[in-house]
Amino acid sequence: MRVITFTIAILVLLSGCDRTVHQLRNGPDSSMRQNESFSVKPTASSISLKVQPSGSLTPSSLSGLNSLLKNQGRLSNQTIRIQPLSEQGEQFAQRLGQSLLELGVQGESLFIQPLVYQEAETAWDLNVVSEAIIVVTPDCVIEDSTTWSVKPFDAVGTLGCANRSNIARMVVNPRDLIRARTLDSADGINAVGAVKRYHEADITPLLDIDFNED
Repeated sequence: MRVITFTIAILVLLSGCDRTVHQLRNGPDSSMRQNESFSVKPTASSISLKVQPSGSLTPSSLSGLNSLLKNQGRLSNQTIRIQPLSEQGEQFAQRLGQSLLELGVQGESLFIQPLVYQEAETAWDLNVVSEAIIVVTPDCVIEDSTTWSVKPFDAVGTLGCANRSNIARMVVNPRDLIRARTLDSADGINAVGAVKRYHEADITPLLDIDFNED
């Protein structure tokens, strides 16, 4: 009994020391800096694209468009505006819009603008603008790589930065990091019933279709 009591006391003391070390490491304003590993802000990014005579984007335009859409987060959270700059771009804009809808862009968030007459010939066929609320996370690396082996306590950087940054990247909607939403209603009866059937081995078998009988 004494051994158990002594072990518990040691664990409590160690946890207290660890918490104190973390507070000293982060500084007196650590409570104000707990979310410094990420920020949420609205961004608007645009790119001009070139269409090949075959009717598809040039390799450089396709690569640039993919990079832009990836950096803007989930397609379902983006508002995309497509502005044709040439007749060829006007034809391709409809195909691009349909592809974006199939990939997850919401219909009410996709806008294809009409072709605007231009006196001078342009080098581009269409312009794409993406607006979204995104999570900006820093690179949580060692702050001073020249002294980490000599003074690791001072050179590591803000403790917990990588964990908070990784968690922030996982959110479906970045707005949830600004203001959390209420949970949807749940059906407790169905949830309890599923667990009860599992414990009683009363499980519904999966549907097994044998195509060899057709």
